[in-house]
Amino acid sequence: MTERAQKIVKGGFRATMALIIAIIALIFSAISYQRTGGMVGLEGEIKALQNKTETLKNETIQQVEKLEEKTKKLKQETGEALEKLGKTLKLEEVRKKR
Repeated sequence: MTERAQKIVKGGFRATMALIIAIIALIFSAISYQRTGGMVGLEGEIKALQNKTETLKNETIQQVEKLEEKTKKLKQETGEALEKLGKTLKLEEVRKKR
């Protein structure tokens, strides 16, 4: 029975050491969390990111609107250029036939 009692004590010692190390790690993580600002800091960062996201969204909308306007203008100019080209080609065909 003495061997069995010693094994239990050894296992108990390892478990106790693991518990102590875990508690120390928990303390270090809590200290680190507090130094970085904790929940207050996270909430501030979240609000800042939300504002930045909203700003980027608005800028993107404006850029898309500008691109749409430019695209419409280019379509119009392309259509006009094609019409002129078509008229020019018809005139050349008429002249060649004469």
